[in-house]
Formats: sequence, C-alpha cells, structure tokens
Amino acid sequence: MTPFPRIAVALLLLTVPAVAQQKAVAPQKPVVQKRPNFSGTWVIVSPKEGAGQEQIVTQDAKTLTAEHGSSGGGHKMAYQLDGVERRIALPSHGAEITLLAKASWVADRIVITTDASYPGGMRTHSTDTWSIDAQGRLVIDSKETGPGGTAGPIAKIIYTKKK
Repeated sequence: MTPFPRIAVALLLLTVPAVAQQKAVAPQKPVVQKRPNFSGTWVIVSPKEGAGQEQIVTQDAKTLTAEHGSSGGGHKMAYQLDGVERRIALPSHGAEITLLAKASWVADRIVITTDASYPGGMRTHSTDTWSIDAQGRLVIDSKETGPGGTAGPIAKIIYTKKK
C-alpha cells in the first residue's frame, strides 16, 4: 500500500468521529430576553435633587404611559412602542410644547427619542433609555442636545418601586 491511501484512511478515521460528534450536539436555541413591565408607582432616589418625586407608569403590549406632577399641574405622556414618530402637544405653563416622539424596544429596554419645540423657537433633542437594574429599580438614562447642538451630560435617574 502506498503512503497516500494510508494518510487518506487516517484522515477519514479522524474526520468521521468529529462529524458524528457535531451532529450529536443539539442546536442551541437563541436566548430571548424577557421584556420587563415598567408599570407601577416609582419614587426617585437619585439624584438627590429629585428624591421623593413620584412617577406613575402604566404599560401594556403596545403603550407606555408615564405621568408625574409638576409646578404647571402635571404631565401625562403616552408612547406607542412601535417605533413610529408621533406628534404630541404638551401644555405647559399656559403655552404649548410640541414634541415629535417615538418609542421602541431594544432588547430588554425601551428607548424614547424626542424632538421638542418650545414657544420662542428653542429646540432640543433627547434620548431616554428605560431599564430595570439588578436591584429591580427603574433606571432612565437621559441624554439631551440643546439649542445649537450643544450636548449636555447624560443624566441617570434611579427610581424604586413604591410598595
């Protein structure tokens, strides 16, 4: 027998068990991240300047609604979670702020982007990312770009759920 067939047989003997082992391994299912439900009454714990303020959140499969009190009488915002931009008129201190907002799931987080037009012509752009941390707290990371495109620091607001 010539050396070539022996090498071919040796390679075949090494390859067949490896292929058999690959077929014996069950295919892995993709990891599906569970989407949290943000519903509840949440109380700010950080930053200290906002501590104690409450936000009431309701959520279903299609909508996230957040409401909170303010010096102008309170605000209630409803976002459709389909990623479609919508116009929202927000009354504030006798004037109206016009918002173009869209919200959608990104893995286990909700990302809300908003372009706001204020009376007097000021415009801002913000991105708020909602998540639940390992301690079960609501965390909203907020990034805003102000007039002239100046970016402010990322604000992190942490809430605990009211019992």
